[in-house]
Amino acid sequence: MADITYAKDLRPGMTFLINDDIFLVLENTFNKTCQSKPVIKVRCRNLRKDNVSWITLDQEKYNRAEVNNVKMSFSYIDGKNYVFMDSVTFESLEMPENKLDWEKNFLTEGLEISVIKYGDEVLGINLPDQVVMKIKEAEDAVQGNTVNNVQKRAWLENGREITVPQFIKTGENVYIKTADGSYAGRANVK
Repeated sequence: MADITYAKDLRPGMTFLINDDIFLVLENTFNKTCQSKPVIKVRCRNLRKDNVSWITLDQEKYNRAEVNNVKMSFSYIDGKNYVFMDSVTFESLEMPENKLDWEKNFLTEGLEISVIKYGDEVLGINLPDQVVMKIKEAEDAVQGNTVNNVQKRAWLENGREITVPQFIKTGENVYIKTADGSYAGRANVK
């Protein structure tokens, strides 16, 4: 039997079910005005359809979804599938490329991620907030350009183009934010 939670008790990070869809709460608002029913709005991600939207909740109770996060590491690409391995049990898991539209931009061999599972169903993966990637090619810095925060174009090892500060050179390792794919800082990893 699934746990039941009240709509007013939903908090970021919690998961619940509506019409056989699993939602992850990202943000919530609770508005109660005098002589009216409370209005509960939740910004959430549909883990089965992978879209984010605001939902106005009208029911009082919802079934909680017991979602598990399993730690795994990225191993390799096998055709159109991405293969992950559990570092404890050494079991491998194949995930189709279409389930990893954004996440595939940051996967490098050995990267530790968590796989989101609902029972035996694989819903997706959670990436770390930042990943270390190598600059494959960077434009030359413009000599004499001393304006604050001058940026130039660079290309990562996976071919993705980003903007970086002028002091970043080809071959350096940098931190990349997985939320938006932007430069976060220089990495001191060899």
